[in-house]
Amino acid sequence: MRFAQSLNVLRERSFARYLAAVTISTLGSGMATVALAFAVLEFGGAIDLGIVLLAHEIPIVAFLLLGGLFADHLPRRTILVGTDLVKGAAQLVTATLLFTGTADVWNVALLQTVFGVAGAFSRPATIGLVKEAVSDEHLQEANALVHLSSSVFSIAGPAIGALIVAAGSPALAIAVDALTFFASAAFTASMRLAATVRLASASILGDLRAGWREFVGRTWTVAMVVSFGLFQLTYFPALLVLGPLVAKEQLGGAAAWGAILALGSAGAVVGGMFALRLRFKRPLVASALLILPAGLLLASLAVPLPVILIAFVSFAGGVGFALGDTLWITALQRNVPEHALSRISSFDWFGSVALNPIGYAVIGPLAATIGTSETLAVAAALNIAASIGVTLVPSVRSVQMNATVPGTAGVGETSTSR
Repeated sequence: MRFAQSLNVLRERSFARYLAAVTISTLGSGMATVALAFAVLEFGGAIDLGIVLLAHEIPIVAFLLLGGLFADHLPRRTILVGTDLVKGAAQLVTATLLFTGTADVWNVALLQTVFGVAGAFSRPATIGLVKEAVSDEHLQEANALVHLSSSVFSIAGPAIGALIVAAGSPALAIAVDALTFFASAAFTASMRLAATVRLASASILGDLRAGWREFVGRTWTVAMVVSFGLFQLTYFPALLVLGPLVAKEQLGGAAAWGAILALGSAGAVVGGMFALRLRFKRPLVASALLILPAGLLLASLAVPLPVILIAFVSFAGGVGFALGDTLWITALQRNVPEHALSRISSFDWFGSVALNPIGYAVIGPLAATIGTSETLAVAAALNIAASIGVTLVPSVRSVQMNATVPGTAGVGETSTSR
């Protein structure tokens, strides 16, 4: 019965439509994650895959703060519809290049750059849009359902993507991903949100400075974001570049890698279900400690352990990611005023991914120099240290989940002229 009560948030129709948008695009993205990696490995190696992933990350770092500024002053729904259309177009052209045999590391990297620019503008808008679409009492349930629903479909995505790759057609998986972005744009465009007043803008630099003051004025946001940055520096480059390489050379190929990713998504389903009801006295401490299995996943790939054990660790990591991320997002939404939420979210994203280009740039050459297993082991140790270290910060330990700040109540979407 308590689980059923957690689903009452679906009666808020705008949120239900947004949830449908996230769900369908996640299915396609899960397929593309596997397909793109193995498509690049067909005409290149680990360094080439690193270049493609780096091309995706650089524009995110470059444009995230601008994306947060736009999302605090323009309709977030409009931003997400537009960025979904751009992402869909980029993936459709990528699939066409692969179908015709004209894909190479540079044209695929260019398209991932376009994709990354769109991502830089969409990411800061998402947290604010969820807050606009639901009442405060259902906020954690809404965040949990976004993770839960996308995780359910992420299970099928990597598995289907691996099957399509094994059949010899990664281009088809990427083409389907393009169509899911177009469908996501349609669902988001159909949301019906009440009007709200946006703050007037004096200048871009002035707005960025104001957002920076909101960000650094909360030491817990700074500490968490620094931790996220170190986490992502050591986790995603190692996992997404060296993981497929280990799978290809030692674990049996795309099918094994797809199973590992799918089990991580299955864990995220379980974590999302926990997040619907679990409450923590110190949500940020819990958020940091819950992602410790991510470092263990890198360590298990370094050995490597048998596929079934790696998949089990991936499952545990999925549980931690879903629950920990829900706690962080909800704490952010409840402790930051609405008018600054997207800008602070953009500083969150920026700090989280700012070091990613460095990671993607060095992970391939470093593995070639000291060895793949050794690189994964170093990344695992640093990753675990970053997650534990942030829990020692007093302000992180003091944040409560039930805080509400002035200016966070109500829903809305349209903006005033600036």
